[in-house]
This record gives sequence, structure tokens and C-alpha cells, in this order.
Amino acid sequence: MAIQTLQTRRTMRTLKRDKRSVDTATALATLIAATLTTLPHAQTPPRVERVEPVTISAKAEPVLDVENADVGGFSATIAKTPQSITVFSADLVASTGAQTLSNLLKLDASLADSYNAVGYIESLSVRGFLLDQSANFRRNGLATSNYAPIALENKERVEILKGVAGLQSGVSAPGGLVNYVTKAPLKSAFTQVALHGNEYGGSKAQIDTNTLLGNVGVRANAAAERTRPPFDNAKGSRELFSVALAATLNEQTSLSADIEYHHKKQLEVPGLGLLDLNGDGVGETLPRLGRGGINPRLNLNNQSWSLPFESTTSSAQAAINHRLNTDWNARIAVSLQRSKINDRITFPDGCSNAVTPVYPGLCGNGDIDIYDFRSEGEKRNFSSWDTHVNGNLSALGASHTLRFGLSGHHARTDLPAQQAYNYVGTSNVFAPTVVPADATFSDLNTDSRERSSEGYASVQSKWNNAVTSFVGARVIRIGRSSERSDGSRAVAYTQTVIMPWAGVSYSLSTDTMLYGSWGQGVELEVVPNRPKLFANAGSTLPALKSKQTELGAKWQINPRLLATAALFSIEKPYADDIEQSSGLPLRVAGAKAARHRGIELSAVGRAIDAVSLQGSISLLDAKFTRASDPALVGQRVTNVPRVKTSLFADYKIAALSGFAINALLTSESGKTVNSDGSTRLPSAWQIDLGARYQHRLNAKSVVWRMNIENATNRTYWREAPTQPWGGVYLFPSTPRTVRASVAVEF
Repeated sequence: MAIQTLQTRRTMRTLKRDKRSVDTATALATLIAATLTTLPHAQTPPRVERVEPVTISAKAEPVLDVENADVGGFSATIAKTPQSITVFSADLVASTGAQTLSNLLKLDASLADSYNAVGYIESLSVRGFLLDQSANFRRNGLATSNYAPIALENKERVEILKGVAGLQSGVSAPGGLVNYVTKAPLKSAFTQVALHGNEYGGSKAQIDTNTLLGNVGVRANAAAERTRPPFDNAKGSRELFSVALAATLNEQTSLSADIEYHHKKQLEVPGLGLLDLNGDGVGETLPRLGRGGINPRLNLNNQSWSLPFESTTSSAQAAINHRLNTDWNARIAVSLQRSKINDRITFPDGCSNAVTPVYPGLCGNGDIDIYDFRSEGEKRNFSSWDTHVNGNLSALGASHTLRFGLSGHHARTDLPAQQAYNYVGTSNVFAPTVVPADATFSDLNTDSRERSSEGYASVQSKWNNAVTSFVGARVIRIGRSSERSDGSRAVAYTQTVIMPWAGVSYSLSTDTMLYGSWGQGVELEVVPNRPKLFANAGSTLPALKSKQTELGAKWQINPRLLATAALFSIEKPYADDIEQSSGLPLRVAGAKAARHRGIELSAVGRAIDAVSLQGSISLLDAKFTRASDPALVGQRVTNVPRVKTSLFADYKIAALSGFAINALLTSESGKTVNSDGSTRLPSAWQIDLGARYQHRLNAKSVVWRMNIENATNRTYWREAPTQPWGGVYLFPSTPRTVRASVAVEF
């Protein structure tokens, strides 16, 4: 989550909400049990193809060997680009029973949670770097804001580019780039209806329908869900509706468009903190979790007056593709996004009733301060556009694929004039107590504007059968402004930055490739506009450039199994505070820096006809190399695992036609919690299990699924992110959860 604070500690939060839902998990589970024993023999349903750009080949699920990804920015396949790219397809989402972005992150060892509170907006880190919610995300290739809960039901795939992405995304954090690709109209008409449920009473009804109206393809997705996670008092509801259109206007021109409405309303589960057992005012000890300690299902946002986080988001996109001639194509695309959020939570943070008040953390006996936070009617508008031409030509004895483009975006945040963040009493993590509400709106908010204009170019050159080079750059002119809701503390600035990128690949054979790449990314920052906290409050800081070098290898073991290896180093500068004689710190750009060096290994695809794999391992050394505080130099970056592994395997049982089982094993170790590294999260592992039965009943395709998250019901601290205002929060593992679903295609 992200919260705003008393005069000193915090600044953040955002997003969506609104409505109801559907059925009961009990009836669904009974229906599944009654039917499984009588189902006739299985048969794979026919696959279909998109109305316009892509033909979907006939591959039985789960299809893990996705060959192309738009997020890379080049026309080469994933196996032939000097980049590290992960793709989560819709059928993989269905096979694993993933309900959220956080569930998907378990499928790749380079990805991790970063303050993923149940019921709130989800964040992620890639290669140890937290992605920027307003800069590191794309929707069908267009810039979008991630300040909203994400619906997976209408997503065809989630593409993730790992590492510096300045060429692809402009100003952004160096960890990577995420592209959500929505489901497009297909040539064959169909309707699929699905019912989902879990053991806690959660339920969802979902429909995916596709048809042709003349030469216009139409695909609609809708879902209504009653959310019931295994945590106390975290119920909610969710509604989704989306429509995608595709039409061929003539032989050279096609049009695509889509709209999406997503409303979510749910009580959030806030994080906890470290215990201050030595009484120095800073938490340093992990609380015991489980038997004899904190209830792993605990939700301190559980007062009778607690209100849900609520968000309503509407998105619309349109694109025109035009073939100029046999070698050149042009595209124009625009995107609009609007969200309205009621950001509310009973927020536990710090402990003021000790001899030495504690922050961050809890008192040694488990006491914790409770605040009534409310920010009603937050509005965020985000628009973006892109136009480019791409094509092929031959020159200098080589064949070249070129792309030239212009793009831009405009973001506007209008918050309510005042928010509430009021201390209302003390509770205890071992024995929660009742505290009163205080909804007094007294803290001013800050509105902001951002606008960018960008130009970019790239060229992919094949010099011979072995060597291919990749070169590109993006130039961006960005302007930002902000002011308090009463018009005070106005800040505005503009800046121009350029981000180059280059790579080369060498094919040892038709199946094996070595590559190297180098690139830059840029982040801009302005000092928080708080004159009582900073000597240079409101000042614009110089652009900070991140740099990445990557060496790798890719091996197409068989036509449907790709193995990759990557060795990388990323250097990222940060602004840091330097104490002044005035008593106020001076925030200086580049006064702190971190270097993340790592090795990633992965294998994705079908090993044999019966076995599909998605496995990866990441070894990451993330340390601060420069800081105003010498004690920080050499320390590990917090909440970043040193070693993480992920292995998903799906096995089709030949003796039981249509029946398959799967398992996901994840493990990680080496996460530090505080800046001096004295507290670490214990090593942890988890196993999720699943089963699938696919058959035909009365000429209709039917798929039954059952998934068990955290099958052994292991209890452990999942993550411990440090927030910009200094708070350190602990999030527990999800208790064992059984989910079941049935999908019928007409």
C-alpha cells in the first residue's frame, strides 16, 4: 500500500473500486466431485486464429513456448534477441490458478513482490529494482499507469522485459518493463463460460465470447467476483467488462480498438513491523509467526468502522495499421485511462507509547499505533500516443529492419483538497483491540502534472548467417509540475534526456546463440516540497542515468523448449540526504548508488510431449556502492533475495486421456530487512499443486480445474519492503487456499 503521513514520514497511495459478485464455492465443489467420476473421454478443442495480425498455432495447453513478445521493441523472436524476456500466457495463468499479479511473480525467479498488500495495488521488482507505477508499464505497447488493481481475465499474456528499458520506455526505473496484452478478436466464433470458487466462500462468474459482425471481429470479456481471501475481514467484490474490436478497412489498412472497465472494492490487509526489543526506538527483531506468535491470518484493518479500498478504472485504446508497400508498415495508436479511487485503511504504523517512541517498528510487547487514513475521490487521468513506421532494406551488404517513431504521454493527478491521517489509539499484534475512528480531514494533498514528447529509432542488422546487431536510442522531453491543494509550494521543471541501447548476437548454430548488450535508462526526481524537512525543498534534481551490461546465451533445445542464461550488471544512482549545519538535510542527486550483479538461468517450453516446464533460478548480489552514510556502503539492498528459484511443471497422464497434474515449487533466501543487514528473513519455500481434466460433453468442450496454493500450509514472512517514508513492513505467506473452477466452451 502507500500512505501519507503525519508531517514527516510518508507520501503515497492510489486507486480503484465499485460493486458486487456471484455464486458459492460450496456448490461448485460439490458439482465437481459429483461429475468427475462420470465424465466421458477427453478431446482437445480446436484452436482459433486472430482476425488480423497473428495466427495462433494448434498447441495443447499450457502453451509455454511463446515465440514473440512486443515488449522487446525488435522484430526478432525471443530466441534471437539479445534481451531477457519472460511471457506469462493466458493458459499458463489458468493452469496455475493465478488470481493476481503477485501470483504470477512466483513463476519467474527474477521477479518479486514489493509491498503487495492483499486488497491494494500490486507492485513488483525486477532484478531487485522496484518498477515505477507510472513509467514502467505498457498496455498493448502504449504507456499506461499501473496505479490500479489489474484484471487478468481479459489479458492474453503479460510480457516482461528484464533490465534497463530506456530505449523501449523512456524515463523509467532500471529493473524492466511490463506489457499487458489484451485478448483480441479471433476468426472462429465461440463463447466460454467459467465458474470459480475457493474454500473461504469466494466465487466468480466469467464469460469470454467472440463473434464476427460482417468484417468486424468482436470479443467481449466480463467477470463478477466475490473476493474472500484467507485473511481476516478482507472480503470484497470486483467487476470487469471489456470489448475488443478488429476490422479490415481495405487490403492495406486495419483498425483495432478496445475498452475496459474494472471496479474493485476490498478491505486491505496492511503489513506489520519489526519488534523493538532493545528499546532504542527502532524495530530490529522478527516477530514469531504462527503458533505462539502472530496469527498468520491477522488483519489489523478490522475495526467496525474500517472502510475498503475502492477503485474504478476505465481504459480505451485504438490503433490503425497501414501497409505502405511490401517492405514498410505504419501504425498510429492512442490510449486513454481514467481512474477514481477511495483510498482508505485502518493503518498500523510505529509505536508511541514506549519510553522511546518506536519508528519504524512495533513496541517489544507487540503494541502498535493505529491511524485512520482516508483520501476520498482521488482522480488520475493518463493518456498516451505512439506513431511509427518500420520496414526492411538492404545496404552495406546486410539486411536491416528499421523503426522510427514519435510518442508521448500526459498524466494528471487530482487529489481531494484534504486527506485524513489521524492517530486513534494503540492495538497489539498478539491481541488486537478496539479503537475509535477519527475521519477529520486536515492534511493537504499535492496535485501533479506530467507531459512528455519522445522520438526514437532502432535498427536491427543481419550481417551474415551468424552476426546480427541491434542499435537504438530514445530522446525524451519531459515536463513535470506539482502544487499543494491550496495552490502553495508550486514546482515545475522540464528536461531533455537521451537513452542509447546496443546489442549484438552471434549464432554458433541454428539452435544456439551468444549475445551481449549495453544500455542506459534515466530517472528524474524533484525534492519533496516540504521546507521543514529539506534545505532544498521543491528543487529539481539532475537526471540520474542507470547503466546495464548483459552477456547471455540462448539454446533452442528442441522446437518447443528454450534454455537461456544471462549475466548482468546494473548500476543505479539515487538521491541521498546530506546533513547541513542548519539542521535540515540537503537532498543531492547521485549521492548514493547501488550495483546489482546477477546470473539468471531458465528453461521454458515442452521438454517431451507429456511434460511442459517453466523453470528459472536467479543469483543476485545487490549492494550499495556509494552513500552519504559510510555504514551503508557494502550493505545489501533490502527485500532483495540473494538466491531465488522457481519451477513449474505440467504432466499429462497418458493413461487418463485429458487429465493432467502440475506443481509449482518456489524458494528464496538472503532477504535483508533493515539497512545494516542485521535482520534477515529466513529462507523459505512453497509448493502449489494443480490438476486439470479436459473432455467433451454433449459436443461441448469442458475443462475442470483444481489448484491448491501453499499446499503444505507453510507459515513464513514473504517480504519486508522499506517504503520512501522510512517504514519497514512485513507480509506473511498466504495460508493454504483451495480453488476450483469449471469452464464450458460453446
